[in-house]
Amino acid sequence: MPALDAPDPPRATGAPPCLTIAGSDPSGGAGMQADLKTFAAAGAYGMGALTVATDCTTRSGVDEVRALEPAFVRHQIDRVAGDVAPTGVKTGMLFSQAIIRTVARAAREHGWGKDAQTPFVVDPVMTTRAGERLLSDGAEGAMREALLPLATVATPSLPEAERLTGRDVRSRRAMRQAAEKILDLGAEAVVVTGGHLGAGEPAVDLLLDADGKAWLEAERVPRTVRGAGDAFSAALAAGLAEGHALREAAERAKTYVTGAIRHAPERSGSGAGRPLWHEWQRFVEEAGNAAAPAGA
Repeated sequence: MPALDAPDPPRATGAPPCLTIAGSDPSGGAGMQADLKTFAAAGAYGMGALTVATDCTTRSGVDEVRALEPAFVRHQIDRVAGDVAPTGVKTGMLFSQAIIRTVARAAREHGWGKDAQTPFVVDPVMTTRAGERLLSDGAEGAMREALLPLATVATPSLPEAERLTGRDVRSRRAMRQAAEKILDLGAEAVVVTGGHLGAGEPAVDLLLDADGKAWLEAERVPRTVRGAGDAFSAALAAGLAEGHALREAAERAKTYVTGAIRHAPERSGSGAGRPLWHEWQRFVEEAGNAAAPAGA
């Protein structure tokens, strides 16, 4: 039985404190819940500032969204920042123009993001995999004008890259063009995640920054899952918070998400989309230790 002694604070153990500013998915597959699971799997100390509550199930998707008052979102952020100062921050579903601008002001005032010490990962959540819209009127403009210029790295999916740039993104060449346009909006770096490319393509993401481009490739796992984009951006934020360079952090996040998809359970809930298995690395490690010869 493990010891029940009180653990040391996060900074004492070396676990980087990471903050997600995101919406809630009560079914646990996406949103803040997925971010916090990913932080834990990465060895980070996860914290959250809630932006919206959703009525969401594995079967029906997002049926209703209730946004918190922007002032209370800011209050949560300030309380966390003044208590356990995060060394990595990411955003998820922000929903409204008012919340986006509130989060942008908080990031500037706390010194997060581009040209700052604390990495700020902007996951520009706009739609679900099924195409459900997750932004209110006017929010896309605020995302482009207020939030992306602060991003250490932005992590749009292909549909999100299309909305941000106003062009089709259905090939590697188009991914490169979209990434360049998002850099022009002010982000320091961008990872366009290519999970929505055709089934015959490998699972490929494009990292682009001032140093050039890098293609992050993995075998495509033929499964329909939920929360992969959330897990990638959270794993990336945790890697940057731990001190990894951007390319290394992105490669580690890619490996993590690929494994979480591969080991996703057959079913959780009554819907078609599988949740990721965020703890897959620990399971693989424990299985390997159990199979090792005694004394090895």
